[in-house]
Amino acid sequence: MTNLPNRRGTGAFKWDLAKPEEIPLWVADMDYPVAPEIVEALEGRIAHPVFGYTLVPDSYYQAFCAWQLQRNQWELSPEHLAVAPGVMPSISLLIEAWTAPGEAVAIFSPVYFPFFEVVEQLQRRVVTVPLTVERTPEGPRQVIDPDRLDRALDEAGVLLVCSPHNPGGRVWSRQELEMIAEAARRRGVRVISDEIHGDLIFPGERFVPWHALDGADPRDVALQAPSKTFNIAGLPTAMAIIPDRGERQLFLDALHRRKQDLSNILAITAAEAGYARGAAWLEGVRRAVRENRELLRQDLAGEAGVAVYAAEGTFVPWVDCSVRWRERPGSSERFGLVARREGVWVSPGRQFGPEGEGHLRVNVATSPEILREGLQRLRRALELFDGTGGSEAGARAPAGLER
Repeated sequence: MTNLPNRRGTGAFKWDLAKPEEIPLWVADMDYPVAPEIVEALEGRIAHPVFGYTLVPDSYYQAFCAWQLQRNQWELSPEHLAVAPGVMPSISLLIEAWTAPGEAVAIFSPVYFPFFEVVEQLQRRVVTVPLTVERTPEGPRQVIDPDRLDRALDEAGVLLVCSPHNPGGRVWSRQELEMIAEAARRRGVRVISDEIHGDLIFPGERFVPWHALDGADPRDVALQAPSKTFNIAGLPTAMAIIPDRGERQLFLDALHRRKQDLSNILAITAAEAGYARGAAWLEGVRRAVRENRELLRQDLAGEAGVAVYAAEGTFVPWVDCSVRWRERPGSSERFGLVARREGVWVSPGRQFGPEGEGHLRVNVATSPEILREGLQRLRRALELFDGTGGSEAGARAPAGLER
């Protein structure tokens, strides 16, 4: 995971929105080449020169279930699965199906910002469950306040869960997830669990799928996808896990009404190859991400008032600058502009909700050389930002800042 291809000029969202001299450490895709097994499978399918409407083979469902058993010790029935066009399209569909305009959807915050967007675009109301931050020897760590969760669920009809959590990298424990499930079922609140980062966890942690819980409502919907796991975000597909037969059929019917029920032949080919034969490649990725995350932690260790969150999962570590910027409201977005002027793109924490203020999200899934150069620029930006009193000092937001 060190000799990486040059992605500039390939239409890569991450790289081609940046100037040639800039280093992008922001949007959550990896710079690592995909598994050779996936390339081989795609080449084999492309060798057949017809790409018509395509059925999803049984072997794909079987590969997905075998992956769950191997990695999560969870025996899943293929009958509980429905192929979907993506995680966010599925979340949009479910919120629209389960709620009416003006009704409330609960979201932990800070969180992946499209959660806020999709609720508001559907004219529903966001109710946040602010995560509490505890200080540990390994770094800051997010925890769920049960009282805050209860208050939000008293008001909402749907709860969005991000598991593992992005940003912050928390891999929720079984106990925490059972607490969420019990609180939701007690009030009749439906749960959507976004599990897209579930395969990208660190040693000592265990990802628990939503429907592996004793207390999960079988009508709840968990969403997994190969896009983060195998770095194939440009081949979008997802798997909805819905044990309840009636709810699963309603989901499939809704996909049909939206004309989103046709599968992408190359996405399915790539995903099946990954689940069937990509485990060794993924272990290499997790090792590289873990090493780069430690590089980030060590590099920023000497920066006063800066702390990297404890490492549990994901390749986008969460960096706490709130102590350093305590007297500077709105600093994370202004700092993002200064960082870009210094030639490095990071994600401002405020983007992920009010509780993200004073934080940064950094993508470490690249080569150590690129990461080191990006971190050198990041430290320079921190010094410059301190020297300007928190002003962007004329920095201008490039196109795509809102992403």
